[in-house]
Amino acid sequence: MPFQAAVPRLCRAAAAALVVLVLVVAPASARADATLDEAQRLIAARESRQAYALLLPLEPQRAGDPRFDYLLALAAIDAGEPERAVFALERVLAVEPDNLQARAEIARAYFLLGERQSAQREFEAVRTQPVPDEVRSTIDRYLSALAPEPRGWRAYAEATLGYDSNINVATARSTIALPGAGGSIGVLAPSAVQQGSGFAGAAAGGSAVLPLSSRWALVASASAAGKWNFSGGEFDSITLDGSVGARWREGAHTVQAGWIGQAFRLDNQPYRNVTGAVVQWQWAVASTTEVSAFGQFARLTYPAPGQEIRDANRTVGGLAVAHGFGGAREPTAFASVYAGSERTLDAAYAYLGYTPIGVRIGGQLRLPAQILGFAGASYEHRRYDDEYPLFLTTREDNQLDFRVGVTWRFARDWSLTPSVLYTRNDSNIDLFAYTRTLVGVTVRRDF
Repeated sequence: MPFQAAVPRLCRAAAAALVVLVLVVAPASARADATLDEAQRLIAARESRQAYALLLPLEPQRAGDPRFDYLLALAAIDAGEPERAVFALERVLAVEPDNLQARAEIARAYFLLGERQSAQREFEAVRTQPVPDEVRSTIDRYLSALAPEPRGWRAYAEATLGYDSNINVATARSTIALPGAGGSIGVLAPSAVQQGSGFAGAAAGGSAVLPLSSRWALVASASAAGKWNFSGGEFDSITLDGSVGARWREGAHTVQAGWIGQAFRLDNQPYRNVTGAVVQWQWAVASTTEVSAFGQFARLTYPAPGQEIRDANRTVGGLAVAHGFGGAREPTAFASVYAGSERTLDAAYAYLGYTPIGVRIGGQLRLPAQILGFAGASYEHRRYDDEYPLFLTTREDNQLDFRVGVTWRFARDWSLTPSVLYTRNDSNIDLFAYTRTLVGVTVRRDF
């Protein structure tokens, strides 16, 4: 298991499993103290930041009290302050060198700080002691994550059947008023009016990691996806994606950067190519929370004759947060915000470029019988850069997307996912306003 990817998952397990160790071996002689009792209650209620704020001002007076130092360390780890936790736990171990829960927690703090050898030493010391099986299992997962990352690859293949109410992403109107043409009414060609169709889809892809050191690795991925409509074959599509780059990780931080490319074909003809660079930073802030920042620059080119006016540079950046709530169902939630620009290379066609601003939210919940439920929503506002000639106004769009579904893992490495995606794009120009509902069932095999 990659060290950085293991941080949030292992810390969630530790928050529950290492508490078992506290209950089993905690000294019965711990003296009653209202402040420490309240801090312990807050930590148990997953309100560690409040516990940390309660205890930190008392550190100059109470440092050296093993119970105080231990609770301060627990709160500090979950509040994203593992370095302070190490100092507090070192004080505990100076007084109580056989305190297993303190030794387990200092191992976890070393893990978050990226001090791999120290973390491994402390975890192995605890593992040799008579601890509950749940704690031993959690420690084994940490030790597995601390092992050198092996060369590895992952791959998948999937097939989909479904129905798409708007295969050409078009308005449902057949006539449009054209203020730029003296107010005349334009009649749209059939291909420019919303069409629905059943479809079949297929996709396959994979990723690979080549470690160069304990911190550095080369990463690469590639995928291909196709969608074939039962009617309206001119809107069949094939998408090819690829990326290659490098990843650096230290403690709770990971930075990945590299090259990305995409080729999109419509009706088996080249439609759009994308090349660019992307960078992403991830930080495991606390045991159940991860934040990230990302940026991307890409050149979009349209190779079809007459479409070069759409060639553009696209830049996007944003922030995201993911949080796991723990518990039997392990619910998780995520949210992100982003903004950017897409500017046409030819200033004469600036009305095709725009500024996007968006937000995404979603989550997932484990259900009985190996079923995972998920839902998500997104909103994007787009303001275009110039007046659209035929409509004598500057285009503005507001797009909403909703997706819901479940994934059933019916066998090892096999899953079945029925899902529904609904899109509504409102525009001040009727030609670009549309709705779309896509219903599908996907069967997937992971390798």
